[in-house]
Amino acid sequence: MIRPGAWISLSPLVAVGFLLSSGKTAFAQDTQAAYSVMDRPRPEYDAKGIPLGGFRLYPSLDISAAYDDNVRRLEPGEPDWYFLEAPTARLVSQWGRHFLEFYTGADNYDYAKATGLNLTDWDVGGDGRLDVIQGASISSGGSYGEYHEPLYSPNTEGNQASPNRYHKSMAEVSANYLPDRIGVSLGGQFQRFSYENAPLIGGGTIDNGDRNEDEYEGYVRGTYKFSPGYDGFLNLDYDSRNFDQYFDRSGIHRDSNGYQVTVGLNLLLSHLVTGEVSVGYLEQHFDQNQPIPLQNIAGLDFSAKLDWYATDLMTVHLNAGRYISDVVLDGASASDDKLVKLSADYEVLRNVIAQAYFSYDLSNLRGIARTDNYPSAGAGVRYLMNEYLSTNLMYNFSDRTSNFPGANYTDDTISLTVTGHV
Repeated sequence: MIRPGAWISLSPLVAVGFLLSSGKTAFAQDTQAAYSVMDRPRPEYDAKGIPLGGFRLYPSLDISAAYDDNVRRLEPGEPDWYFLEAPTARLVSQWGRHFLEFYTGADNYDYAKATGLNLTDWDVGGDGRLDVIQGASISSGGSYGEYHEPLYSPNTEGNQASPNRYHKSMAEVSANYLPDRIGVSLGGQFQRFSYENAPLIGGGTIDNGDRNEDEYEGYVRGTYKFSPGYDGFLNLDYDSRNFDQYFDRSGIHRDSNGYQVTVGLNLLLSHLVTGEVSVGYLEQHFDQNQPIPLQNIAGLDFSAKLDWYATDLMTVHLNAGRYISDVVLDGASASDDKLVKLSADYEVLRNVIAQAYFSYDLSNLRGIARTDNYPSAGAGVRYLMNEYLSTNLMYNFSDRTSNFPGANYTDDTISLTVTGHV
């Protein structure tokens, strides 16, 4: 899978340049990162967990009631109420060295009228870190679960009765060595996607067997600490995507491989900004020796994930990236998405937090003349009642404007979630 990459919008790098230009102020501060609004400790409201020897268990349960005025993401919209039950559990080690975690969770959707959309997603997994010597560690993880694609995915047929569902297996391992100013990381990941057939309105199914695939990824990353609070890095990434069936439903061979080269900065400036920005180049190659060759993808790559501590009471987040996703549309090689999201958390009171976000996704279906625009926005209030209960009232707006006939929609959702945790 192509990792987040670079786009022509370089506003994060402009912000970094401004911070670098005020070096005296930055270097005068402690490089110990500040806590964001959502991450800062609140002992009177935080879950304590259940001690189990050298581990601590954190169970939780979200129960949501929501009204959605367009549950199928079509025009005209079909409104409905739904309930969501989402239990989770994390078992986390409490050791001084090394780390081990196991987790599981589920999302169960129940619709009042559109019962064909009822489903349950779930996953189970674990990850860990072995601290070998000072500055050296080995990390690994794995998971397995059942998930669904959102109905606005370009892979969704207009007459589907329910979303496309799939199972995903994942395994990854990495080795990290950072003894002093210069460090290196090596890693790899394997993902297996296995899709179920999708039911159609009025009977019948869509055979999604041509979407079953294995994805392999490997990377090497070099890091250099050139001053307090700043790490530069060079990242080389290679991926390969191999489908079970040689030809898909349109008679196209979709196996591909690609690479990515990026350079960037890790920032850790207390009370200013933390995160990572990078820029580089990516390519994704498809088999050209077939009756209908797919369009290769190449160009500027970018990624940004920054937290700005605007005040002690407000944290602003910027996330942006370029993503390449597989599709099964006739003639399209992949979905080439450029995404930017700006969000903020504001602490009205110690136990009352206001949140808002805006995001924009420009999706180009490479190889065909289809472009989708996905603006979305939302706002809400989170109320921390005590160490066991919290509530969250949220409004979300989403939209798709497309040059493809019949693909436009607008959706509004309002939800109330009660969370219980120990």
